[in-house]
Amino acid sequence: MNENEDYFRISKNGSVHTLSDRIPFRWKELIIWTSASFFILIYFLGLLVGIWVAILTLMGYTFYRFAASIYYSVLEIDEQSGKMTRKMKFLDRVQKEELITDKFDPNRFEFSELSRSGKSKFLMNYRTHKNNELLVLKNRTDKELMEKYIYDNFDFGRNV
Repeated sequence: MNENEDYFRISKNGSVHTLSDRIPFRWKELIIWTSASFFILIYFLGLLVGIWVAILTLMGYTFYRFAASIYYSVLEIDEQSGKMTRKMKFLDRVQKEELITDKFDPNRFEFSELSRSGKSKFLMNYRTHKNNELLVLKNRTDKELMEKYIYDNFDFGRNV
């Protein structure tokens, strides 16, 4: 919905770098989107149809945002041990944990361009014996931000 939405977060705690794709649930945003769509739909579709479609929109948008805030994935890179793991979380509890590599190498990240909905997006991969698709980045700016973070925070002269 929002093109400039913060759909991933990068943080560092000690020697562990964390990339999370959790979208926070914000009541304020929910109220703004649904009230705006409510008035626009009533104006264009009439009172009864507008109210009906606005209620369906409210329910759909609420379910979408709520699901995005409770079910998400976290990528953790530990500089000391060299392990990179992906954790699928539901309500802040780990549902599935996958070891991507024991020997993290920042040179194995790849970004491939995708065309979706008429826009260029980028798929962030990590190559091991298979391609690990980590995150879809919405634009070139996010791709460059991710490349800069990887380059600035990991030593490219040696395996971590």
